[in-house]
Amino acid sequence: MYNLNEKQDFKYITFPSFEKHTELLHCFTTRKGGVSSGSFESMNIGFSTGDSDENVKRNIEIMVERLGINAYDIVETNQTHTNTVKYVTEQHKGKVFGETSFKDVDGIYTDNKNLALMSFHADCTPVFFYDPIKKVIALAHAGWRGTLLNIVGIMVRALVKDFNSDPKDIKIAIGPSLGSCCFEVDKDVADMFLNENREFIKYMEIKEPKYHFNLWEINKYLLMKEGIKEENIEVSGICTKCNNDLFFSHRGQGGKRGLLAGILMMK
Repeated sequence: MYNLNEKQDFKYITFPSFEKHTELLHCFTTRKGGVSSGSFESMNIGFSTGDSDENVKRNIEIMVERLGINAYDIVETNQTHTNTVKYVTEQHKGKVFGETSFKDVDGIYTDNKNLALMSFHADCTPVFFYDPIKKVIALAHAGWRGTLLNIVGIMVRALVKDFNSDPKDIKIAIGPSLGSCCFEVDKDVADMFLNENREFIKYMEIKEPKYHFNLWEINKYLLMKEGIKEENIEVSGICTKCNNDLFFSHRGQGGKRGLLAGILMMK
């Protein structure tokens, strides 16, 4: 489930289960509403993509203006397909325009208000977390490597350890990313998944010579193993490659693409 919203020409995705919480601001951007052109058209949020820094900076300015947040209140992940998660505070913000506060962190979480968490995506799965009881938010970048390394389970454990969260209270939204229709791998990667957990075979379809995995359902399974209730997990169910007109897709564009952003903040 998801809603497609538009402010002027800026289009973005929200999740019905998170919209119920008026204290939250959240979104997953699309490629619509920016100034970039070509394969970066048009709302490219990534400095590392080959797009001009000037365009990316302007896109970020447009994005935060449409969302009503301050760019210098953003804390970004620094993604390298790890399962490393980090607690972030006010000291980590203010570096959105091409700087970084830390390295090799694919998940961030906070109990600070007015601190906007941001992750980057172009097929990899964005996972949003909210504990409305303990007032904690988290955001994870779960590509296939991060999924294999169980970054979502590690994030749940961090919330339990640091804030005494009850997994039964945590709400989850799994955003736009590669669906099983388009996430195809060779046998070597399939074997890595099955060697990690034989249960993953339930979420695999063999279409010789490729193996198709449903990363949405694998992440859902991993979350439920940590005690997250199934009814608290919302899957957007929209494939970025199949909808390359609306989203950047690494596979759909042969690697030459912009980046989308997941954003989550407590007001």
